[in-house]
Amino acid sequence: MYKKVKNYAIEKGLAVDDKAGIAYGKINGCFLVIHQDPATPGRHTIQLWMKQGAAEPYPSVVDFVNQCPSKFKYLQTASYSGTKVIAEFWGNGLKWGSAYVPCIDAFLKEITDYFRTNQLSTCCETCGIGSGLSLYQIESADHLFCSACYAQTSDQIQKSIHEKAKQGNGNVIGGIIGALLGALLGVIAWVLIYQLGYISALGGLVMVICALKGYELLGGRLNILGIILSCVISVVMLLFAEQVCLSIEIYQAFREYDVTFFEAFQSVPAFLEEPEILGAVVYDLVIGFILLAAGAGGTIYQVYKKNKNSVNTKMITTVTDANSN
Repeated sequence: MYKKVKNYAIEKGLAVDDKAGIAYGKINGCFLVIHQDPATPGRHTIQLWMKQGAAEPYPSVVDFVNQCPSKFKYLQTASYSGTKVIAEFWGNGLKWGSAYVPCIDAFLKEITDYFRTNQLSTCCETCGIGSGLSLYQIESADHLFCSACYAQTSDQIQKSIHEKAKQGNGNVIGGIIGALLGALLGVIAWVLIYQLGYISALGGLVMVICALKGYELLGGRLNILGIILSCVISVVMLLFAEQVCLSIEIYQAFREYDVTFFEAFQSVPAFLEEPEILGAVVYDLVIGFILLAAGAGGTIYQVYKKNKNSVNTKMITTVTDANSN
């Protein structure tokens, strides 16, 4: 967690869970969570779970929350769903570091004062009950549930997993066609980058990502079989792309002798017998395969998270006394 936000949380008496990337507890009697974006130090999501009582707040909760982004410099968006406020803070611009935490503090002071003045109470985000609550983290998302709603949510997640498992391999033929079309975009990128005089191997990154996405779009489901097929297709198309680039160079060098592009393409193996040409091609291919592997690794990890047969769920803390001072 960003050091200044972490220190602020500790000063306010919040608990900090570095592994989960959150700080949680009560400020001004209101339970809240500050969630650190794992990729950006100056980006945080603040959530408060509140419902109104019998009296109608003034202004309404929706109006109050909607006005907040215009009042606090680093508050990008804020919304209220009826049981939960979500506020997205992003420290951008010059010298944001010194003003970022004071901005968060001012927002929390104003919104918790509003909640207490209008007698809003902490509640389950699904049913609105105010007792027997616990804070959970499900796939890095923070939720405040009562025990019944958590059990219902868990059942829904398991049903979703079983439905995905029933889908099997999806449409393999459609997936292969999608991977070929996606890899073809990578070939085009490889050739264009090569013609512009840059490292054509950058196309390898484009190629495998497009192939994997193409398989998923037309195959319906990207599983282990789809990943293997997409990667094999990407490797073959990468070799083809490099051959096309070399063919273009041969054609441009010998077209005055009425050499056609097809003849230039056929002559590539003969030209590869030249050590200088072979060395340049091998260099391009090695970099291309490295970038291909990097692109495949990131996409495969995302697919694994989406299609795995389990969900990361962690109970962070009980919040049974959420509405007490």
